Amino acid sequence: MVKYAVLDSLANVFCPACKLWNTGIGANMMREAVSLMGGYGVTEDCPGFLGQKWMDAQLEATYEGPEAVQRLQLSITMVNELFLVQFQNWIGEMRRLAGSRPGTGACTLASAMQLWLWSLKYVMTATDADGAKLFHKTRQGVTFPLADALCWLLAARQFILDVVELEEKGPLNPAVAEGLDGTVAFFSDLAHVQAARSAGEVSRITTEIVFGYNRHPAWDETTCHACYCAEELISLEGLIPGIESSARAYSDVAEVGEEHPCKAGPCVTFQGREDFVRLRAKLDGCLTGCRLAKDRAAESLTKVMTREALDYPV
Repeated sequence: MVKYAVLDSLANVFCPACKLWNTGIGANMMREAVSLMGGYGVTEDCPGFLGQKWMDAQLEATYEGPEAVQRLQLSITMVNELFLVQFQNWIGEMRRLAGSRPGTGACTLASAMQLWLWSLKYVMTATDADGAKLFHKTRQGVTFPLADALCWLLAARQFILDVVELEEKGPLNPAVAEGLDGTVAFFSDLAHVQAARSAGEVSRITTEIVFGYNRHPAWDETTCHACYCAEELISLEGLIPGIESSARAYSDVAEVGEEHPCKAGPCVTFQGREDFVRLRAKLDGCLTGCRLAKDRAAESLTKVMTREALDYPV
C-alpha cells in the first residue's frame, strides 16, 4: 500500500506534466526548426518533412487533453504532500550529483527546485493586496504558471538522470560504447543548458507571483510618514553616528526644499520574503558556466555528420 501511494502520487504529476511539456515545448521547437530552413521549411521537399511535423505538433497539443486541462490537473496533484516530500528528496539528489558531475547543471537545477518549492508553500498561505487568497483553483493566473514551472524542472531533472544513466550503462552497449566520452560530454553540456533555461523560467515565474500581487507603494500620506527628512538625519547624526549615510543607502530621504525622486514610488520592501530573495540570488550564482556549456554544445554540433538520405521513405 505504501508503494502504491508513492507511485500514485508520482503518476498523478508525471502524466499531465509529460503531456503538457512534450506537446507545448515540442511545438515551439518544431516552429524554430522550420524557421531555420526559411521558406524551404514549409515545402514538401524539406528534409525531415518539418512542415508536416510542425502541423502534427499543433494537433498533439490539443487532442488527448488540451494543455489547459493538463495544467488544471497538475495544479491539483502537485500540492500532494507525498509528492512534495519526494520533490524535496530530489533536491538533495541533484545536490549530490552536482558534487560528482558539476558539468550537468545539477546544482543550477537544485537551486531552481528549491526556489519553486518555497514559492509554492508561500502562495498556499499568502494573500494579495486585497486580502484574497493567492492559491485557489479558480485563480489560474497563479496555479497555471506554477504548473508550467514544475514541468520545466521535471524535464531538466529527467535529462540529467538520462545523462547519468548513459555514462554508467553506456560501456555495456556496443552501439554506444565507441566514442562514449565525447557523447556523454556533449549531452552533459546540453543538460546544463536545459537546466539553466529551466532555472530562468522558474525564476521569472516565481518572482512575478511572489511580488506581483502586492500593491506597489506610492507617495501617499502613509508612506511619506515613514520617510526620513534630511533635517531629521542631520539632527540624529549627533546622537547616532553613521545613521545619515545608512539611511540614505537603504531608505528614501526627502531633501530640504526638494521633492521626492522622479520614480513610480518609494522602493518596495522584502518583509516576509527575505528567504525568497536569498534563494533567487543563490540561483543567479548557480548559472555560472551555463553559457560556456552552450558554446561547447554548439561547437560539437558543427562536427556532426548527417545522412544525405531523407529519414522518411519517398
